[in-house]
This record gives sequence, structure tokens and C-alpha cells, in this order.
Amino acid sequence: MSQNVEVESAKKAARGKGTGCATILAILFVLVAVVALLGFDIWRVLFNPTLVKQVLTEEIVSSDLAPAVLQVISERRAEQRIANNEALSGVDEPDIALLISFVDADGWREIKRLLVSDEFVAHLISVSVDGLYAWVNSDAQWPDIVWDMTPFKARLTGREGEAAILVAYSYLPECTDEQIADFLSRLARVPPGVAVLYNLCQFPEPWHTDQVMDYVDALEDVNENVAPRTTFAEVAGRAGINPQVLKFGLRLLRFIGQWGWALALILLGWLAALKARSPRSLGKWLGIPLLVTGGLAILIALIGQFGIAQFINATLLSATTPFVRQEVGSSLQRLTGLFFQPLLLEGVILAVIGIVLLVLVRPRKKPAQAQEGQK
Repeated sequence: MSQNVEVESAKKAARGKGTGCATILAILFVLVAVVALLGFDIWRVLFNPTLVKQVLTEEIVSSDLAPAVLQVISERRAEQRIANNEALSGVDEPDIALLISFVDADGWREIKRLLVSDEFVAHLISVSVDGLYAWVNSDAQWPDIVWDMTPFKARLTGREGEAAILVAYSYLPECTDEQIADFLSRLARVPPGVAVLYNLCQFPEPWHTDQVMDYVDALEDVNENVAPRTTFAEVAGRAGINPQVLKFGLRLLRFIGQWGWALALILLGWLAALKARSPRSLGKWLGIPLLVTGGLAILIALIGQFGIAQFINATLLSATTPFVRQEVGSSLQRLTGLFFQPLLLEGVILAVIGIVLLVLVRPRKKPAQAQEGQK
């Protein structure tokens, strides 16, 4: 009798250990599967050079994302200008940074059309994408990315640059009598031939043409600070980007995208082998993890595609105009949709498979039991 009790106890302990191990495997499978699905969808997009070039080029060329971002820069500079009292009549520095602080999205849209050609945008993106992927597979410290800035510099110093100055200049307010009087007062205090900078407003003739040329000359200074050939290493170095961290992250993402599914299948197969005593047990132990995985994938896809844009608009862009929030949010939804829309579909498929498994293995009443139940 005692031996039977001991045997039963041992069987119960073994079953308990098996159930605990299976539970851990099921949890691990859910976590690994969700990460693998998300990693695969991101890898499928980011490591497709043709798709990346096409999407980025269309987003910058066709949408108002660039004017919206530039308007944010103008708004930040305008806040600084006002905080430092640079907007008062005593401010008389006609540099480009102060001038563009008055420009809105419509102005930036026109300036972009004048100074940045579609071919130049395509060149920047193509060179960057090709150099980045070649660098990921190499031992080089920095990507070999060199941007040819000569087309942009040619426009800065050409008629397009002057036209861009006139666009930005048109956003300056007209000078008041006090501002003109301030300028004339400062002009009277200096010897003849000494330049006197203009206030931040549109001066009438006879000073209008000379004021505009001051801004054109300031644009020449900007052009001199733009190197004909600019490298990624120079830009990233000034921005404080660690190239090895970036390379490690890209390689890790590629590994997850390529092989994460294999680890998930191994865990699922292990779980099936451990609990494959009956169709009911197998269906339950596979159906529930698949259903949970699908549900999490659907939740992440919905939050990712719509929540990221809403979060950025509510935090980083909360002080900007509705136009900026709308354009940035729309661009983010389009870009993240490349990752999260496939994830949503995959989540639905996994959830359906999990539900089907649970329904198929659901215990059914025998005819005799059903008749007794009706009595």
C-alpha cells in the first residue's frame, strides 16, 4: 500500500515538474516569438536598400515633412530671439539664423524648392543607404559615406539663393518709424563709409536694396562653411554618435530578424514534445501560447503605429502648430506602418490558429452524457 502511495506521489511530482517546465517554455516562447516577429518585420524593411531609398525619397520630396521640421527649427530660434530681446528695435544683426526665425512652413516649402533639387535628395539618400549597409558588413570604424554638396552650393550662390533670401525677407515685418529712427541715429554716430547693420524689419527705399544685399552676403558666408564634400564621420562626430554602438545595434537587429523565428520554433517544438500526451493536451499547450503571442503582436502593432506619433506630438511637438503635428504624425504613421501593418496581420493569423487549436481540442460530451444532462 505504501509503495503505491509513493509511486503516485512520484508521478504527481513528475507531472508537476513537467507542467512547471512547460509553463516556463510557453512564457519564453511568447516573449521570443513577439520579439522575433517585430525584429523580422523591421529587418525586412531596414535591410531592403531599394525599399528604404524609395520610401525616404518619396517622404522628403513629396510630403511636407521637411518644411514642417524646418518650421520647428524656426519656432525654436524665434523663441530664443524673443527671450534674448533680439526682436527689439535694438537688434541689428542681419544674419541668416535670425532671418529664418520668421519663416513659416509655406516659406520653407518655397525655399526647399529653390535650394534643394529632387536629384540632390536622391543622391544624399542613395549614398547614405549604400554606404551604411556596406559598413555593417565591414570592420571599418565609420561608414564610407561622402555627400557631394556642390549642387547645393551652386544654388546657394546662384539666382536660387537670392530668390530664397527674398522669400525669407518677405516674412520680416515692415519697419516702424521708431526702428527707422534708431537706424538713422546709429548711422549718424559713425564715420562715413562704416557699415551699420539694419534692424530686423523690412526697410523702405533708399535702404531696401542694400539691406537685401546684406542678407545675400550673409548667405555667401553660409556657403563658405559648407564643404564641397562632406563625410558622415564629420557630421556624426559633431553629433556625438558612437559608430560601434550603431553597428552593433544594426547587426543585432539583422540577427534577430534572420534567426529569431528559429529560436521560437525550437521552443514551440520543445513545448509540443513535452506535452504531446494527447491531442487535448497538445492543443491546449500550443493554442494558448499562440493566442497570447498573436494578441500581444496585435496590441504592439496598434500602439506602435498610432501611439508613437501621438506620444511625440503630445510631448516633443506639443508647443508647435497643428500643421507641424499633423505632418510629422502622418509621416511617422506612414513609416512605422511599414513595420507594424505586417505585424498586425501576423498577430491576427497566430491568434486565429491559437483559437482554432483550442476549439478543436475542446472536450465534447458523449451522447449518453448529453442525454443525461437534458434529463
